[in-house]
Amino acid sequence: MEDRFAGRAQWFDEHYASTRGSLRLELVLERLRSSLPPPPAQILDAGGGTGAFAVPLAAGGYDVTLLDGSAEWLDVARRNAEAARVSLRLVKGSVEAPPAGLPLYEAVLCHAVLMYVGDPETALRALRSMTRDGGILSLLEKNRDALALRPGFGGDYREAERLLTARDSVGRLGVRNRAHNVEEWRAMLGRSGWQVEDWRGVRLFSDAAPDDLDAADFQALLDLERAAGSLEPYRSVSRLIHFLAKAC
Repeated sequence: MEDRFAGRAQWFDEHYASTRGSLRLELVLERLRSSLPPPPAQILDAGGGTGAFAVPLAAGGYDVTLLDGSAEWLDVARRNAEAARVSLRLVKGSVEAPPAGLPLYEAVLCHAVLMYVGDPETALRALRSMTRDGGILSLLEKNRDALALRPGFGGDYREAERLLTARDSVGRLGVRNRAHNVEEWRAMLGRSGWQVEDWRGVRLFSDAAPDDLDAADFQALLDLERAAGSLEPYRSVSRLIHFLAKAC
């Protein structure tokens, strides 16, 4: 089977040095650090790619397993872990059908992954089967209700009009993906054994921000995004939605 993500690992890894990438990372890590059980809890980063979240959590004392279907992306994660002098358990496998033999985890991360799978609800059930009762799920996904905003503000008006009603698009990674809105995710999570505890919007103002912001302007943008992500109507039209849910 063709690997849709081949040749894209380095681009994705470097994305986290951009304004929008580093802002997304910082906002989600903030919420995780206040919501996860204390280290050294066992965490599964499902579809964790090049280790953007796994490496800092491992540096914070967590026991982190990174599961990903791409050997190329796992290799970059290995190099990132070595550079940070942290230990990660790297496992090659699918989020929809994880390999046997993994333990039950106290927390599971699944960030910008289910938009690429054929059946996200099956994947959510698989992740629930790998999580202890009462364990935490951190789910970050593209928001269907905000899809048209980026191309519209960027001048691609035909694509923006299409995305008013469509849910499939190709992002900057160059791989076709599918978005769902908040209520659709709530329903899928509930049917899969997860109880939503809270959700926030992520990345409303930062898509058009330059990558050469100084530290003060980046902090101001971070503060703005943090505030907007918990307020209506801003969180509902943020490009990404971040759920925290509990295994029930």
